[in-house]
Amino acid sequence: MKQIELRGLFESAAAVDLSDGKLQKWDFILKPELTVDFNDNLRLTALGHLRFDPIDKLEPGRPTSLNDNRSSLSRRYFTSDYDDLELRELYLDTSIGNSLLRVGKQQTVWGQADGLRVLDIVNPFDFREFILPDFEDRRIPLWTLSIEAPVGPIASQFIWIPDQTYDQPPQANGTFAFTSPLVVPAAPPGVPVTVEPPNRPNRTVADSDIGGRVSAFLGGWDLTLNYLYHYHDQAVLYQTRDAGGITITPRYERTHLVGGTFANAFGDFTLRGELGYSTDRFFLSNDPDDSDGIARSGELGYVAALDYSVDADLLISTQFFQSLLTEYDTGFLRDRVESQATIRLDQQFLNDRGRASLLIIQSLNDGDGVLQADLNYEWRSDVILKLGADLFYGDRSGLFGQFQDATRLTFGVELGF
Repeated sequence: MKQIELRGLFESAAAVDLSDGKLQKWDFILKPELTVDFNDNLRLTALGHLRFDPIDKLEPGRPTSLNDNRSSLSRRYFTSDYDDLELRELYLDTSIGNSLLRVGKQQTVWGQADGLRVLDIVNPFDFREFILPDFEDRRIPLWTLSIEAPVGPIASQFIWIPDQTYDQPPQANGTFAFTSPLVVPAAPPGVPVTVEPPNRPNRTVADSDIGGRVSAFLGGWDLTLNYLYHYHDQAVLYQTRDAGGITITPRYERTHLVGGTFANAFGDFTLRGELGYSTDRFFLSNDPDDSDGIARSGELGYVAALDYSVDADLLISTQFFQSLLTEYDTGFLRDRVESQATIRLDQQFLNDRGRASLLIIQSLNDGDGVLQADLNYEWRSDVILKLGADLFYGDRSGLFGQFQDATRLTFGVELGF
C-alpha cells in the first residue's frame, strides 16, 4: 500500500423561508473522502454524507419510505427524525492496457446543460430541495461498471448499471412536496386518494441499465454520441378509479435514449448543445378513454446554449430548452411543445476570492420560473462564506410556481479539512 489520504468538507447551511420568516432548514453536513492508493494502478475512493437538520421541515419525521425508490445497497439510513447517513460513492479505479476501469458506486455525467437536463439522466436525482442544489449534490450515485477506452481518435465509454435506484421524490408533507397538476394527478374534491408504494424493478441483471458514449474532437468541435437503455427514473403514476376513490400505483417503464452533444469556441463565444430522443415516455392525461390516467409518447428534447466571456472575470450564458412529444392528443395535461430559457451570470472579483452568480430559469409556456442568486467569499483557502436567495414566481399550478411559499434566503459556511 503506497498512500492513504483522508480529507473532506464540513458545511453548515441555513435557509429562512420568506413567507413566514422562519427557518426552512439548518443543515450540518459532513462529507468525508477517503482515497487509498494500493499501487500505481489501483485506487480506492470512498465518499460519505452525514447530515443533521434540527428544523426537520424538508423531510419531516423519519422518512424511511423514501428508500422505497432505492435498492438495498443505495439507501439512506435514518437514526432519528433529524439526521441521515449515506455512502455517496465507493469505487475502484484501475487500467487494463489503454482502457480505464471504474467499478463501484459512482456518478456518470453526460450532457453539458446548466440548471435543466436532456442527457444527464444516467443517475437519478434527489428532489429534497427540488432543483435548487448543484447537480453533483442532487445526483444519486449508482453501483456501476464503467469502461473507457480509446479507439483511434475516438474515446468510448461503456456503462452497466445493476442498481435499481430511481428518483427520490420530495416528502409528501415536506416543504418541496409536489402539488402542480403537471406532476401529480388532481382528484375531485372529497374523493379519497390512496398512493401505493412504488412498484420498483428488483432483478439485478434483467432490470439493469446499459449504455455507451463515443466522443471525438473533429474540426474544432467536441462531439459525443450517446445511447442508454434504461428505466426512466421518474415513476409513472398509474391510476385506478372506483367507488372507493382513486388509487395511484407508481411504476417504472423502460425506454431507449439516443442523443449527442456538441461544443465549439469562437473567440469569446462558446456554442454548445445537446439533443436526446426517448422512445417511450408516459405523461398524465385527463382523457376519459385513458382508464389509467396515463398517455404515452416519444419525446425529443434539446438545448442550444451560447456562452460569452466578457472578460477574464465575467461570463454570461444563455440557454434555450425544448421538449416535443411525437404522439399527442387533447388528453395530455402538458403541452405538446414545452419551452424554457435560462440566463446565467458569473462574476469573479477580489482576485478570484469572491464569486457572484445569478441563474434564472423561465418557463415560456406557463410564465413561471425560479431565480437563484449566490455570493461566495473565500475567507481563507479552507473557509468559504456563502449567501444566497431562491425566488419562485408565477402561477401556482406551474412546475416552478407551485413553490411560491418556499422562496428563501440562504447563508452558510464551508470548511475544508
